[in-house]
Amino acid sequence: MEVKGIVKNLTDYGAFVDLGGVDGLLHITDMAWKRVKHPSEIVNVGDEITVKVLKFDRERTRVSLGLKQLGEDPWVAIAKRYPEGTKLTGRVTNLTDYGCFVEIEEGVEGLVHVSEMDWTNKNIHPSKVVNVGDVVEVMVLDIDEERRRISLGQTRE
Repeated sequence: MEVKGIVKNLTDYGAFVDLGGVDGLLHITDMAWKRVKHPSEIVNVGDEITVKVLKFDRERTRVSLGLKQLGEDPWVAIAKRYPEGTKLTGRVTNLTDYGCFVEIEEGVEGLVHVSEMDWTNKNIHPSKVVNVGDVVEVMVLDIDEERRRISLGQTRE
């Protein structure tokens, strides 16, 4: 069921939405298919939003809400859209000690493992190769649809 509400409060883990007499929680993981660092990236206090009711606990009067569920899940048929070996352009969204995450479409990130970043130095830190925001050429190595994970390799120049 879809309902309209007003964003009342933001926390690190989500937004509380006034649904007209009862508040619902829009958890950060239900805001967008992409990674969200803070709810303020998606909503602000005072915004009127349409959300989907995901769960209603009558005893505790708790309502769980979803925003991303109003749109299509980008992971549906992902392996058909990006078969192994597909070359793509994406944007680096995050760096870790073990690699970098590259967004290949809205809501879909893949991991370029550090061992796939530099063929001459397998132990290099990803920050020595790329920066957040860089546009990079990658190739799909493997897709695990169930776990929503894509392994990418940086294509050789």
